[in-house]
Amino acid sequence: MKALFVTGRAPRHQKIALQAAPPFLEVVMLESPTKSEIIQKLPGIDVLISERSGTIDDDVIQAGTNLRLIQRLGRFTHDIDLEAARACRIPVASFPLLVSTLVSEHVLMQVLALAKTLREAEFAIQQEGDWPAPRKCDENYFAYNWTGRTGMRALSDSTVGIVGLGEIGADVARRLQPFGARVLYHKRNRLPESVEAELNITYAGFDDIRSESDFLCLLVPHGPGMGESVNAAYLRKMKAGAYLISTGASTVLNEKDVAEAVCSGQLGGIAVDGFVFEPAPPDGELLKLARDLPGGNVILTPHIAGGVASNDVTARAMEFENIRRLQDGRDLLYRQV
Repeated sequence: MKALFVTGRAPRHQKIALQAAPPFLEVVMLESPTKSEIIQKLPGIDVLISERSGTIDDDVIQAGTNLRLIQRLGRFTHDIDLEAARACRIPVASFPLLVSTLVSEHVLMQVLALAKTLREAEFAIQQEGDWPAPRKCDENYFAYNWTGRTGMRALSDSTVGIVGLGEIGADVARRLQPFGARVLYHKRNRLPESVEAELNITYAGFDDIRSESDFLCLLVPHGPGMGESVNAAYLRKMKAGAYLISTGASTVLNEKDVAEAVCSGQLGGIAVDGFVFEPAPPDGELLKLARDLPGGNVILTPHIAGGVASNDVTARAMEFENIRRLQDGRDLLYRQV
């Protein structure tokens, strides 16, 4: 069986995907190809694998005369012509990505930790203070908020902005829905209205998403010309006291400017999972900030949002489950057509 694997991800991710492929599958990898390049490679291909996004229209489908399956790695299928696939009797299946689940859960944890001033509260409870004498709690007595914390807020009256809404950003939006937050998003290519309605999200321009968001989540991938673009000028356009969450490309951060924005009060707090240099150097700006503000609203994690799924061959092997099922003649998972 032969597969054409179309992806926009970097070679390190491609290598892991190739290692995870079942031994019976011959994989041809194409990175960010044009439509004509895809069509040129399709003859003799049994499975077209599309990672996360990429238009698969009628022309592409018609060119796949041997196609037995179109497999989208991810949940988005709005850019696949499902009717054309149905007319050609080619099954189309999506596949939720474990890494997307893990990272989106981490982002939600970051947002909640900032909203509830978790680090500050944890620090305060360990300090000695002029608290009332301890008494056993019952239905008539408890020392609510005895350390006098302020600044906690609910997501239900907050606006969360997502910059770079791909598979992970969409999963973040899905997880925010039960909290009742208003969710804005910004990306280079606006999503169809049907997808916006499904995710309950509203498109916002580059400046508007910064000025309106109480929590701004950066989920953009690494790309040319983006180095340290989140700098003092960028941060000044954010709402005063807003929270910055960075779980995408770490190199977009000017860490010195971010640290200064926290110290000045321009930012109400930050949650960062990736750093410009990794492992994060002990004298790095954000680690120094965390040490200088042990009770500050600063949540730092050592690039763990994706768990092991991003770099683990076993975890990525799950993404080929439908191809194994196709080989064995079993029903497909997450079939759309």
